[in-house]
Amino acid sequence: MSAAEAGPVTFDATDDDVVQCPYPHYRTMRDEAPVLELDGATVGRTGERVFAVSRHEDVKRILHDHKTFSSQFGGSGAKASPELRARLKEVYADGWPNVSTMLTEDPPSHTRYRRLVSMAFTPKRVSLLEPDIRRICEELVDGFERAPRVDFLNQFAVPLPVAAVATILEVPDTHRAEFKKWADSSVASIGRVISDDERVAAERDIIEQQHYFVSELEARRAEPRDDFLTDLVNAELPADDEVEGGPLDIPEMLSIIRQIQVAGSETTASLLADLMVQLGQHPDEWEKLKADPSRAAKVVEEGLRWASPNQGLFRIVLEDTEVAGTPIPKGSTIWVMYGSADHDDRVFEDPEGFNPDRESLNSHIAFGHGIHFCLGAALARLEAVTALKVMAARLDTIKVVEPDSLRYGSSFILRGLQGLELELTYQ
Repeated sequence: MSAAEAGPVTFDATDDDVVQCPYPHYRTMRDEAPVLELDGATVGRTGERVFAVSRHEDVKRILHDHKTFSSQFGGSGAKASPELRARLKEVYADGWPNVSTMLTEDPPSHTRYRRLVSMAFTPKRVSLLEPDIRRICEELVDGFERAPRVDFLNQFAVPLPVAAVATILEVPDTHRAEFKKWADSSVASIGRVISDDERVAAERDIIEQQHYFVSELEARRAEPRDDFLTDLVNAELPADDEVEGGPLDIPEMLSIIRQIQVAGSETTASLLADLMVQLGQHPDEWEKLKADPSRAAKVVEEGLRWASPNQGLFRIVLEDTEVAGTPIPKGSTIWVMYGSADHDDRVFEDPEGFNPDRESLNSHIAFGHGIHFCLGAALARLEAVTALKVMAARLDTIKVVEPDSLRYGSSFILRGLQGLELELTYQ
């Protein structure tokens, strides 16, 4: 049996029926087993006791209690075998250590990283990207060449966030193909099973990226610019800050760059694709958006709730505790299920519906919650809102080609369509 049982309820995150449409399974868990023990191997945690937490109120409480539920869960992929570890050791010898920073750290180290990165990744710097992002969106739509059918995923949803993050990091056009390859390799093993050879190849790509950005960081140290990398190099806590620690070192900066790249690429692409599916299936919402582009922000928030491109992350239990009446022993792993929480009918009326005018719109936790709230949320929102406004101004009608054939990738964490063809008419 591939998943542990709690009464009649079972859940296997690797089962294709679950991967393609997890929401009925989530509802059963919320209603009958809101804390469900899983077979750890099915979520890449072989040998661990793993509990899936599916209700909104429980997920939110866990995200706010870092003293009981630690973020130091390590990676989100399957654990490496001794043979693979030996091969990876050879690859890593040519690079810099892969250190934990914001995503997998607790206070006070997390606080230091968050404050230092916030000095570089400011709301002002993000807002100044709007003209660049609008230009990228317009160029991508121009690239459709008024074709009646387009491969939306590869012609728009994927290149937009890659280009946006590359713009932040000032990666020139001559390195964009490499940058996309590095981004793909950084998420290759997250929530999915890949071969040892694929894992080694992905890590080689990441080492290649390290060398590129070390060169860029050292260049900023020698000749500062008005850009994110320079701010990252120069970020330093004031002397009176209660959190100890000096400026970021090279491994820490590389880790942060990679996190921004990962957070800003696949999840945003998945959000854009799911938004177009929903708007294609709800032509009334598309007409409202065309008539009033200011609705784009509400449509994006509902898309974030409905799609939850990051379906959830792990936490490690630091002391014996209880969630929803279920005892959970110290040392256990909790899978905090954002995707289920955002479809909880205790918070969202008709959660499977797509309704940008719902009252509880801003209660979603697609970006997490608490101290680990996604630092790139403002950028993701800016990209998606700008994209919808540009498309609403350029496109007349949108229709999903063969909607019954849509398929999601195998990752149980980063949920995204494998392809999306749209039938379009133009204004």
